[in-house]
Amino acid sequence: MRHGQVPRVPPGLASISLVDLSGEATVAYTPLGLLYLKASLESDVSVADRVRVTVHSFLAGTSLVRMIEAIEAARPDIIGLSCQGWNVAVYRHMLPTLRQLLPGAVIALGGNHVSGQGLRWLAQVPEADIVVSGEGEHAVRELTRWLLDGTPALSDIAGITYRQDGKVVSTFPRPRIESLDEIASPYPPPAGIGLAGMDVALWETNRGCPYHCGFCHWGDAVGQKITRTALSRLAAELETIGRAGIGTLFLCDANFGILPRDIEIARMVVNARRRFGAPVTLHVNWAKNHAGRVGEILDILRDGGVQTNVYLALQTLSRPALRLAGRDERGRPEMMDLGRKILRQGGKAGVELIFGLPGETLDEFRGAYDELFLSFPSLLLHPLWILPNTAYDTQRQDLGLVTVRPDPLVDYEGVLSHHTLSRQGNRAGLRLLLADDILVGTGYARTTIRALARWTGKAPTQILDAFADFVAARDDQLSRQLASAFSEIDAECYFHRHLRSAVRRALFADRESTLKLLQAFVDASADSPAVRGACGELARYDTALLPRADLHGTGEADEILLAAFDTHAIGLALLSDAEPPQPPGQQPVRIVIRHRAGFARHRSDAIDISARWLGRVIHVSPAA
Repeated sequence: MRHGQVPRVPPGLASISLVDLSGEATVAYTPLGLLYLKASLESDVSVADRVRVTVHSFLAGTSLVRMIEAIEAARPDIIGLSCQGWNVAVYRHMLPTLRQLLPGAVIALGGNHVSGQGLRWLAQVPEADIVVSGEGEHAVRELTRWLLDGTPALSDIAGITYRQDGKVVSTFPRPRIESLDEIASPYPPPAGIGLAGMDVALWETNRGCPYHCGFCHWGDAVGQKITRTALSRLAAELETIGRAGIGTLFLCDANFGILPRDIEIARMVVNARRRFGAPVTLHVNWAKNHAGRVGEILDILRDGGVQTNVYLALQTLSRPALRLAGRDERGRPEMMDLGRKILRQGGKAGVELIFGLPGETLDEFRGAYDELFLSFPSLLLHPLWILPNTAYDTQRQDLGLVTVRPDPLVDYEGVLSHHTLSRQGNRAGLRLLLADDILVGTGYARTTIRALARWTGKAPTQILDAFADFVAARDDQLSRQLASAFSEIDAECYFHRHLRSAVRRALFADRESTLKLLQAFVDASADSPAVRGACGELARYDTALLPRADLHGTGEADEILLAAFDTHAIGLALLSDAEPPQPPGQQPVRIVIRHRAGFARHRSDAIDISARWLGRVIHVSPAA
């Protein structure tokens, strides 16, 4: 579309290409947003028989030419691109070529990252014609009717920004959808929607979030009423996903457990697991409070054989930071009690923290880490990014925010400094996040670090700080690779997503080198021979559990670990909320560890899925 003119479309049929570029190179997610748009068009009787909709779902790392050729082959009249922080920069490189090859196509941008930012993105992307803000299911229908019939006029389509006669025009905001049942299901039965080969199914049971967190932009729906989907439709969608054999379900609800009916939805997930063998794993954004209901849901999932982890969305222990983020203390003590109860019952629970929140100092973040690390087996740490349309985005001057965009491949805006965080403090905090990701997030030293902290009296953050200096002083290949990641943090003052891939690729390449490095770090960290010996045994245990990149194909393989004492029992005790054990004496055991094959293709994933591939202890017995 050029200069606001309605393009000519061949009579009878219009071609629409919907494009998504994932942030992951090997984990295939269902492109939920595009599936909604496709279903919306194909269920609209006024256009369904006049459109051909093609969904192009690309993995990260797909070459520009491959993507361009796939889109060009569909000969689209409309190209709709789902824009997120991880892909919009790539689209900017792709669109000039698409415009040359398809000069008459209408190019529309939509998705979280461009919503409400139409003026900015039309200025930055001259090849784009339209930016869609808010939900797109009705907008895509109206744009298609405009393309085919010339009506409604663009000026009558809510929630879009477009070019007209050399100017940029924005229409009135589009009201939110009142019920998800008014739009078509993205997973219609039968499962003929191209789900083969998908690793993770994205799924939502409601939209909207009643909270106003300053760092979050939940699809233009923060501080909004929750809209729902009928339970009968959700059951049908679960059947489609289950029959497709997709083992992992990622629930896109902002606060699962906030509604009483979420208990019934958990039962439906378990029922799908029993009927179809899938899903096996459910990833959830849990409600910020409602501990009793969340606990009941967890019991249902556990008893039904559906794996899930609980991360308490604390984000910070600093009250000033909590206030500036638009959060309060409601429900937090109850959720903490629930987490401890889960641990006492042998379950898994962790805590989410965000580093760099305005109102929190580096020392306060370190104190929170030290407190929570010894109480919970897993901390999920995030660097703060300033997302479009958030409260932080609009309050930059008041908060003293100075930001940086050093990565040309993504459009994430990192924090450089603010009123309570200096630039050097930011570097130190980001180094801490990287050390945690290497030693704890990957599983590399998850019990070893806890033992060092318990038995040496050192703060966990002190141990993590020492690791960065330790690898910087060594000359072996693994140390050089890890030290390079820390150097990049220092140089950029930014936590690049590719650093997660780099450290996993290095750690999982050679378990012998990985163990040697960890044992050397233990020797440098503990003065007591008894503590060094016990932590050295735990280092052997931790590295034996790491995913096996050398096991190809499918199936499982067992390995034997001979240990000086029951490192499995001691490790579980260190990871629980129980009274911490003391360094044990010599009581040799034989530990059987079972590993899944097939991890090699996930070795350098940026997201943390390594826990799915950790070895499982099958049996422990006294050594002969």
